[in-house]
Amino acid sequence: MTDSRNHHYIPQGYLRGFGWKRGKHHMVIVHDFNDKKTYETNTRNVCAQRDFMRFEFNDRAPDWLETEFGKLESRSVTAIREVVSSGIFDGENKDYILNLMALLAVRSPEQRENMREFQARVAQRMMDLVLAKKEHWESQMEEMKEKSGKSSLVTYEEAKNFHMRGEYKIEVARERHIQTEIGLHHTVLQLLGQRKWTLYIVSGDYGEFITTNRPVVIAYINPENVPLLLRHSPGFGLKNTEIYFPLTSRALLIGRWTGNEATVNPANQPFIGVMNNQMIQHSYGLAISSCRTVLYHDPLFRLRFDDQIINRFTTPPSAEEIAQFKASHGIADISEASQAD
Repeated sequence: MTDSRNHHYIPQGYLRGFGWKRGKHHMVIVHDFNDKKTYETNTRNVCAQRDFMRFEFNDRAPDWLETEFGKLESRSVTAIREVVSSGIFDGENKDYILNLMALLAVRSPEQRENMREFQARVAQRMMDLVLAKKEHWESQMEEMKEKSGKSSLVTYEEAKNFHMRGEYKIEVARERHIQTEIGLHHTVLQLLGQRKWTLYIVSGDYGEFITTNRPVVIAYINPENVPLLLRHSPGFGLKNTEIYFPLTSRALLIGRWTGNEATVNPANQPFIGVMNNQMIQHSYGLAISSCRTVLYHDPLFRLRFDDQIINRFTTPPSAEEIAQFKASHGIADISEASQAD
């Protein structure tokens, strides 16, 4: 039996809730804002990366962790279906779904790259300090020799020249990323469990929720009260925030710090439009739906129901559109509009 190598950081079972079945295959529509294209594909090809959860540890199979997480993901997908069918977000089903949300919140290629970049900056700064003076370098090499019994084969001048050229990339082991994610999962799960959750259900054929390659979104409730530079990086423990998580194309959860627990509300068109806008704005450049035509609010808050979301979110609005927006909102300068977003 061969190891599984195509690892989904967003489970196929979850993605199937936003698509349809064709024979043996489960299909979705992908809206790629980075490459500016929309296409139909199998869920096997979406939100997956080779060896993403591969973990080399003693005598275990390299894909054992992927297999174990797969069990949690499978049960969580079953819980989603039961919650959407019953309208009841409680008990064991709630626990499984919150576990899945915590996992999706901390696990993605983009977040791993952010972590790698941060650790690379720290390492580079440390090297700056070590190489600032020759005596610092020699002291470090002497300490290394005492611990390992080996002398450095690189001179101070060679090391400094190599560092100053910057012709290298600092990597972080995949196993280190996974260990960090597991630790973060527990913290995020505890915070998710403290929120009050409302389930929103689409009862007609007037639109549907989309999901993205960042399906757990945390946003400020009153962003205008938050400094501009901090608006796009709220933490899961902050009070003036709410969390959005589309369960399927017909259901979405919102977690707030206040309100009634486990309530169910209908989702009308404006609400679906706002949520789809939020999902797109907070995504890592990939939206997933069952139709090319999507219900959404565009960046100028106009409700749309079309197949133009790529164009709307990648092309700046025209001068005429901006003028109309300012006039309708009584805004003298478009910079004020961006601050009101």
